Amino acid sequence: MFTVAGVETSENIGTGLPLLSLDQSLDLENTAANRLYSQHLNKYMLQIFDILGLKDMDIKGAQGLEIWLSDGRTLLDFSAGLGVVGLGHNHPRIIEAERKCHERKVIDCIKIAPHKLQGALAYNLSLFLPPPLTVSFLAVSGAEANEAAMKLSERVQTPKGKNKFLCMRGAFHGKTHGPLSLTTATDVQSGFLLGVPKENVVYVSYGDIETMRQAINAETDSSGRNSIIAAIVETIHGTTCELPPAGYLSQFAELCRKNDILSIFDEVKVGMGRSGRFCAFQYEDATPDIVTLAKTLGGGKREVAVMVTSQALFDRAYGNKQDCNLHSSSFSGLGESCAVAIETLNIIQDEGLIENAEKNGQYLSKRLHELKSKYPKQILDVRGRGLFQAIRLNFHQELVSKLVDISKNPLFQTYQTVLIGAVTRQLFERHNILVHFQPGARDILHFMPPFVAQQHHIDKLIAALDDTLSSGIADATLRFVTQNIARVFRDMT
Repeated sequence: MFTVAGVETSENIGTGLPLLSLDQSLDLENTAANRLYSQHLNKYMLQIFDILGLKDMDIKGAQGLEIWLSDGRTLLDFSAGLGVVGLGHNHPRIIEAERKCHERKVIDCIKIAPHKLQGALAYNLSLFLPPPLTVSFLAVSGAEANEAAMKLSERVQTPKGKNKFLCMRGAFHGKTHGPLSLTTATDVQSGFLLGVPKENVVYVSYGDIETMRQAINAETDSSGRNSIIAAIVETIHGTTCELPPAGYLSQFAELCRKNDILSIFDEVKVGMGRSGRFCAFQYEDATPDIVTLAKTLGGGKREVAVMVTSQALFDRAYGNKQDCNLHSSSFSGLGESCAVAIETLNIIQDEGLIENAEKNGQYLSKRLHELKSKYPKQILDVRGRGLFQAIRLNFHQELVSKLVDISKNPLFQTYQTVLIGAVTRQLFERHNILVHFQPGARDILHFMPPFVAQQHHIDKLIAALDDTLSSGIADATLRFVTQNIARVFRDMT
């Protein structure tokens, strides 16, 4: 027997190193688990969790909006895995779908024959989308779905001499090499060879159709041909929670159509009903050439994503026996993953979760605007739609600069980092509520509860925000800095 992180384990015959059993892994004490995380995963992420007060969040279980901790606390999850947990944690029907697959010994992986669950999932997806969006490519992440969209577009357009993508400044489409080239929400490109070189990417302002028109004109030669393969846009800006102007997505799709540019709508974060429609673009009379979906599609339990396009466009890219498998993925369309996704779509329909997201999204917006009226100097803006909303905070950085000098502090990169971290930590520690923010917009606090959220959950969030704002941002900041000052000196030495 050996001891790993305080746990006795059996010896692995092949290496002589100890293995943890599944039962031992599930029962790891939090300190021991964090030690393994630090040693074998990412010790720097663990430091960030520590700063936010989340490192010692010893999770016992979860269901719906609730996360149960070993210390007896119950948290309300308004982060929902950054959109993954749309149905809530451990939805009973998702667990039952998995159980049914186990009982029937459903095959997960078959690569040399069709899998019936793949066809069924693709069919169900087509029923939620407008024609001609009927043909799916299954993937395992939003980045992979966007990668598939880019490759399909290239197959169709590069024979015409086109060689550029158009995207929005501040967009986020993923971190694999292709989508990374179109992601500028944060500085995630540095140090990487981009899949699409920067000279092959045209950047325009989000929500401004005129700058897009000008960019297309600038890429058009005297014969009227332009160099743009496809234009991609988040239907709601994921980092800033910003809505495009009314009619923008319709104009976007039409402008692409008139200029022989393929349109890609990225619905990875807000699709599947979060906006109050299955896809946020369905608030308008807008149909793209390609749409990408992920996150909630997996029911919070499986890695499932999809690119959906038309049969005509798919045929132009891969329409023969030689080319039909030019783009593929080892783990796409596994049987149980498809089963969970099929059940997810049925749950969304049967339980009226899209309608619930719209109704309670309106209620969330109303309560946030009431809070803005009460604290006009601290809340500058309420934004978003459905159950993806946010507030932009005025942090009065000049006040905070008197409390902490970040120039001598390697832990706090910007004053906004200190301030948004302080608010996030206070909501967790004092009010048992999980929210999040994005590195590319550190003055914006995001609220993304599961679609099953009800008004009484929203009322608790509003009460917690009210208490935090009434105490003042300076109070939260002082607590935050004090809590982390020991770490500052430890990391400096």
